[in-house]
Amino acid sequence: MYQNDWLLYTTSDEDSDSEIRALDIQNEDVVLSVTGSGCRSLALLIKEPSKLISIDANPYQNFLLELKMAAIKHFEREDCLAFFGITESENRREMFQQVKEDLSEQAQTFWLRHIEKIEKGFIYLGKHEMFYKKYMGSFLFRFRRKQFKELLACETIEQQRDYFDKNWNNFLWKRAVKLLSQRVFFEKFLGDPSYFNQVKKDFSIGDYLLSRFEHTFKHHLVQENHFLTFLFCGHYINDKGLPVYLLKENYDIIKRNLHRVEIVTDRIDPYLASLPERAIDKYSLSDISGWIPLEEFRFILEDVKRTMSENGRLCYRNFLAKRTLSEVGIVGLQQDNAMMAELDATDRAFAFSFEVAQKEETNESVLRS
Repeated sequence: MYQNDWLLYTTSDEDSDSEIRALDIQNEDVVLSVTGSGCRSLALLIKEPSKLISIDANPYQNFLLELKMAAIKHFEREDCLAFFGITESENRREMFQQVKEDLSEQAQTFWLRHIEKIEKGFIYLGKHEMFYKKYMGSFLFRFRRKQFKELLACETIEQQRDYFDKNWNNFLWKRAVKLLSQRVFFEKFLGDPSYFNQVKKDFSIGDYLLSRFEHTFKHHLVQENHFLTFLFCGHYINDKGLPVYLLKENYDIIKRNLHRVEIVTDRIDPYLASLPERAIDKYSLSDISGWIPLEEFRFILEDVKRTMSENGRLCYRNFLAKRTLSEVGIVGLQQDNAMMAELDATDRAFAFSFEVAQKEETNESVLRS
């Protein structure tokens, strides 16, 4: 059983636009995506692949995806936002009755056991989300409320960049980020060892996060950044700053493509081992490289290559553990350095870097950085 019988994640800490651009999904493609909060798997449906396999070893995360899919199927966007807990509602228990028959028996049992989370609106109630709200956001926002509201009011990057340099990026800000970046803080209050499982001991988390915060504040409007506004405010603040799958322009596309999703509860390594060669076209592996040993990750990538179709593509994220494809060294996967650099610069979920690769069909191909 997973710890405390509850969800690690309930909403997105990623910018799924990056995976959409990296993978170049075509209508005939079969896509494999790690479930997590389900947000990225749903966002990839925007490209209308022939099939999307969403896999997670944690059944609770797949139960969350089932619930999100059922809600999108049954509700118009405004009602879905209310059911999730993004906007106000006093009828979530009744709304759950409308969608529960679309859930598997196990998912129904899980959500009935957590019906109080449904009533509150589940979207901000995952362990990571509660950690961000209780410790990270409340600490950062409490002492910088006025300044953050002024950042939110910035309408251009030039205006926001100037404000950041003059009013935000000072000693107190840097000290706060370094204090909140200590490993002991995460380990004590989050209780998720995957954060630091594969992080090198000499890696300065505080310095890294400060550099990524600065990049984000200087290149992306805060008011349009769903993760940044959630991190500081504890909730989404406007209709533009939402995860990709909930944006108005994407919602109906996803609704009409829900039938393309197959949910798999399994570890990714035995699942890939069970597949024939060239069974999958595109792979979205989130940040799994950061919480498994190098050799295990290498075996996974070997099976990714084996099961990848000709000219297939792979995208995964690195958070604190920077596990590059060059380090892993899989013959026959060619890094797309231009795309990686582009995503590192444009991804709005500021803390990640990217690895993107395409399959090469020649035996002489060697992964090059």
